Amino acid sequence: MAFLGGSDSLELFLSRCQVMSVASVPACLSVMVFLVKEEGWHHSLLLCFLMPLIAAYLGVRGKREIRAGMAATGLVLAVATLPLAFALSSLEGA
Repeated sequence: MAFLGGSDSLELFLSRCQVMSVASVPACLSVMVFLVKEEGWHHSLLLCFLMPLIAAYLGVRGKREIRAGMAATGLVLAVATLPLAFALSSLEGA
């Protein structure tokens, strides 16, 4: 049963989800400031401000309660925020 992993691999997965979701907050906030200053795009305020905070909350809560699905959802939200913000800003600029 070693190929299925153990509690160490779950703990590692939860830790990585938590760290990446929390680390996305400053990155998204800096992109939000750039988009608002340079491009004048105000939808980034909503997208790049709320989604990383929700992702960080889900990542931290998922690790604390040992819920892999919640932590993975936080990671997916954290990863999807920046591409979504750039895609929406390019659509609005066109």
